[in-house]
Parts: sequence; C-alpha cells; structure tokens
Amino acid sequence: MQESVEQLDPTQELTTEVIKKRAVRGAAILTGRMILMQGVSFVAMALLTVFLAPGEFGVFFIVSAVKNLLSYFSDIGFAPALIQKKEELTRVELKTIFTAQQVLILLVIIIGFILTPVIQNIYHLNVQAVYLLWAFLFSLLFSSLKTIPSVLMERKLEFNKYVIPQVAENIIFNIAAVFLAWKGFGVGSYTVAVLISGLVGLSLTYIVKPWLPGIAFSVASFKSVLKFGIPYQANTLLAMVKDDGMTLFLGSFIGTSGIGLLGWAQKWAYAPLRFFMDQVIKVTFPAFSRLQDNRKDLSDLVTKSIFFICLLVFPSFSSFVNG
Repeated sequence: MQESVEQLDPTQELTTEVIKKRAVRGAAILTGRMILMQGVSFVAMALLTVFLAPGEFGVFFIVSAVKNLLSYFSDIGFAPALIQKKEELTRVELKTIFTAQQVLILLVIIIGFILTPVIQNIYHLNVQAVYLLWAFLFSLLFSSLKTIPSVLMERKLEFNKYVIPQVAENIIFNIAAVFLAWKGFGVGSYTVAVLISGLVGLSLTYIVKPWLPGIAFSVASFKSVLKFGIPYQANTLLAMVKDDGMTLFLGSFIGTSGIGLLGWAQKWAYAPLRFFMDQVIKVTFPAFSRLQDNRKDLSDLVTKSIFFICLLVFPSFSSFVNG
C-alpha cells in the first residue's frame, strides 16, 4: 500500500462540521485578503498612472495575456484533480504530478522563447516588453513549484496559511513596481517586480506548508488525474478566450495605449466578481469535494454558497452601475 501524505498530517480527519466551519472561515479570510490586496493594488495603480504612460500599461496587459494563454497549456487540471480526489493523496501521486507539471512548464517556456519574435512583431513590442515576457515565463515555473503545497493546504481548507504567500507577493509586487516606475524604469518596473514577487511567494509557500519535491512517475496515478483534469481544464478554455483572448485579439488593432485603457476599465468592471464570487468559489470547491459523498450536507452548503454570492455580488453591481 502506498504511503499517504495526508495521514502523516497531524491535523485530524475533517468532519462535516469542521469542513463547514473552515469553509465559512476560509471565505472570510479570502474576502479579507482580496480587500487588502485590492486596496494595495488600487493605491499602486493610482501612483503608476502618474509614473507610466497608457502605452506602458498596455504592454503589461498584453504580455500578461500572452502569459495566461501559455499557462493554460502548461496545466491539464492537475491541481483541481488532486483537490477533488476523494481518497487520500500518496507521495507517488504528488511526485508524479509534480514531475509531469515541471516537464510541461519547461516545454511551455521553451515554446515561449521560440515564439518571442512572432509575438514581438504582432504587437510591436520593444526590448523592455520582451524582457517582461521572459520574466512572466519564468514566473510560470515559480507558480508550478507552488502547486503541490497549495493543493495540500486547499484540501485541508487551511486558507489561513494559504493567503500568506499571496498577500506578501501582492504587496512586494506593487511596492517594487511603483518604486522602480518612480525611478524611471518604465516597463522594466514590472519585469523586476514579477521576478522578485514570484521568488518571495515561492519561498513563503514552502515555509507555511513544507513539502519535499521529488521526481517520480506512475502511469496509474497520472491517468487518474487526467480523468478529471482534462474536462476541468477544457471548461476553463472559454473563460481564457473571453478575457485574455479578447485582449490579444484587440491588441493587434488598437495598440498598447488602447489596451491600457481597456485593461483599466475591465479591471473595475470585474471588481464585484473578483471581490466576492471568486473567494467563495475558491473555498467551496475543496469543501464540496470533501462532502461529495454526503449529499444532504453538500446540498445545504451549495445553497448557502449561492445565497452568499448573490447577497454580496448583486448589490455590488448595482453600486458600480449607479456610481
């Protein structure tokens, strides 16, 4: 029998009541995290509008969209598949997914470097923008290295730990970007900020949730993940095309300045969803997964989640429209 990683965790087995309590607390923690991060981002964005031109904002949004598109192909639903898995995770499973994801990430990074001249030509990117693109490619590696510790925290609904690297990463990114923009680094401000914040987030993730990476591959474990991962990843394709696909499509027509203004408007149009709905979904997915064999409690939690989302999001949209 394969050794279970989660059985070694000192935390006791999650009961239905514990899951519900952690889900409610997790939603509150993630909402608080988002409010803090959005507050920091708002102040940083206000300062960056002084130090950067709209075209420089546009470069950031276009390159971010390219990164998001590449990141889609660097994952086939590994994390969600592990989070929803009913059985306890084993070391072989975790190492198999870790190995497979690093191979995919390296392939995506290589493809990104190969396609750099094409991307540069389509969007008329300068050298600074190319460096930013490369920084984003390396940030994909940082994100992939955080996958397994993050999955372990989400399965246990340990969002009090989960938010620490994210908050630190957000604060470091914005401080670095604003400071360097103030010093006249232009688009290069984002490049340095992406790399520094990525390293900080990676380090803190392994501090709050220690996990020893390893190389292994089990065909059975890999296939079990693909059964859920591929349909899940296919479902995210629509969202990716709707958001980042539109940015990439319009970027070649309206230029970086136009995308800079569009990205700013889109950021605030989506604010109610990012503030509330995303936080609830982030918590409920692992919570629902733990309750998938308990239909009554699952039904109750789904109903409460929908009510909570509507209660917060609908008035927020109304406020934004009337404002």
